[in-house]
Amino acid sequence: FWGEWEVGTIATLSPASDLPHVWPTAGLTGFEMDSATGCLIVGFAKLAAISLTVAGGYRGGFIFPFFAAGAAFGRALCFAFPDLSPVIATLCFAAGINVAITRTALATSLILCFLSGEQFALPVVLAASIVSLFATSYVPFIKSQLARSDIDYSLYYRENRPGPRVQDSMRPGAMSVDA
Repeated sequence: FWGEWEVGTIATLSPASDLPHVWPTAGLTGFEMDSATGCLIVGFAKLAAISLTVAGGYRGGFIFPFFAAGAAFGRALCFAFPDLSPVIATLCFAAGINVAITRTALATSLILCFLSGEQFALPVVLAASIVSLFATSYVPFIKSQLARSDIDYSLYYRENRPGPRVQDSMRPGAMSVDA
């Protein structure tokens, strides 16, 4: 798999010539991610490409492409806040975007932290994943997304009162609970 080198290149703003499998090393246009604008262009272009391939029914996954888009957005944030750690920003954004789609907070955090070699960033990345999970729990981004019953119960937990059933939470307008 060649994707593991891209996240490190994005996080450190290294030139594309540092990627061993890219040829020609300057690409077609010589584009480099050396500014916040460049990072945002890469992030939005990646999201657009993911949208076209998923909507078009093409084979392949979207998990690692979401990691790359999130890493680009995280690196762009580092230009606005120079004291922010590029590693933490790229990993947290990558986790947040992926968890919003896949609803897998723990697995996403573990994969990102261990594949990047940043195991000590796991608590922060897991926190970003959980925030993304709860912030987007009722926003279906893709057709195959399912509601998670464990989130439904935790959001509506009350003493001596059961939460809504999963089927109820999937109905339009079922997001409110009677007092």
